[in-house]
Amino acid sequence: MSNRSLGARVQEQLTQAVESHLLPSSVQEKAEHLLSRLQKPVRIALLGRPGSGKSTLLNLLVGAIVLPSDTPFPTLQLSYGETPQSVVTLADGSKQTVDHADGDKIAAMSPAFVEMQMPLAALTKISLLEVVTPDDPTALQRASQWASKRCEVAIWCTQSFSKIEQSLWSEMPDIIKDHGFLMLTKADFLRANNMLDQTLDGINMIARDEFAHIMPIATKQAIAARRPNKTVDKDLMRSSGGTALISAVLKQVDMGRQTAVDMADILLHQHAEVLAPILSPEAADASPTPKPEREPAEIETAINATVAETETAAPQPDAAAAKTPAVEEPVAESNIVTLHPASREAYEAAVAYIIEQSRALIAEVDNIDDGGAATIIAKAVEHVQWISDHLNENGDDADAALQTARDAAMDAADLVQLMQMEKRDSAAIEALSLLLQLKHELQADLAA
Repeated sequence: MSNRSLGARVQEQLTQAVESHLLPSSVQEKAEHLLSRLQKPVRIALLGRPGSGKSTLLNLLVGAIVLPSDTPFPTLQLSYGETPQSVVTLADGSKQTVDHADGDKIAAMSPAFVEMQMPLAALTKISLLEVVTPDDPTALQRASQWASKRCEVAIWCTQSFSKIEQSLWSEMPDIIKDHGFLMLTKADFLRANNMLDQTLDGINMIARDEFAHIMPIATKQAIAARRPNKTVDKDLMRSSGGTALISAVLKQVDMGRQTAVDMADILLHQHAEVLAPILSPEAADASPTPKPEREPAEIETAINATVAETETAAPQPDAAAAKTPAVEEPVAESNIVTLHPASREAYEAAVAYIIEQSRALIAEVDNIDDGGAATIIAKAVEHVQWISDHLNENGDDADAALQTARDAAMDAADLVQLMQMEKRDSAAIEALSLLLQLKHELQADLAA
């Protein structure tokens, strides 16, 4: 099941709901808050000792040279703005606002802290906080703790992950560790000296339980993979570690939004009747929905053109190929969803069951109390298992779409049982959202 497709649909429908003002006033405020969370970029902190490659990594993530590597710069907060602008905090605490984001000019002001806005597409999805300190463990510890309260994802840049760094990271909050990256920077230097594998093995032995991801990155090579003509040398981007990093960051962005997506999806279902005039039948449970369109790229183009091209850029066609008119490929028959009557009947019964049971669970979520979450999850486990059994026992085995739906239901059954075991605070919402997503996918097949 595609969380990204779900997120796009939910955000679009929540926007319609907020703009319609059809919701009760108390719910309107909650909906506006959820929409703000969905629209807000995920905050990423870049941490590490001086010279560990944080500034170069920042340039890679945003797809532009924001900070020249040889220019001393203080801690930087970088976010999206329609026009370049910087708020420069000086050593005496005073602030100056300048209408540019020129790193060299700002550095000449001897700033203590800089808040910079730039019209870069990547910054619509992420904001970046690069933490700069002296090479002093106490200063870095204080700054890292400060940054942990201002980010959802932390990236620790290092060339060895020394004992001092290990100690500093061990003090970070668990929620940051769960979304933490350890980037072994300057991997090209280590590889050239036949030290990369040995260094990575050593770091993995020490830190594999402390980070969500441990990755090598040759950042300058990744930046060099961007060509002046806006295309990307995919092989160089991949071998440098750039592709793996960007893909992993985007997954963290999706994960960071998921709780808000789940809560918004449930809110839409709770108020489906009042929103029926402005939302699609999918939200109101009135009829099956059209099949959602595919996302335009495997890696979201919004993070920046370079990132998108990392996955989607194709080799430039030769002159002969360029003269050949493009011919649309016929849609393969295997991609067309067809349901025999028995399968359609099984789908319709499953959708009706989910609608009935999810409405009951949504009412329980509204009045959740101590111990209520466990009850909701247990019921969700029961309902998802019923759907899986129902689809396996009914329908026409000749339908490829039915087999796909059976696989999805089995995966959902495994996942909701895992949620039950993990006992996270958000598990009840996630389990209910999973049930609703099954309904969306079944309805999409019915409407195809």
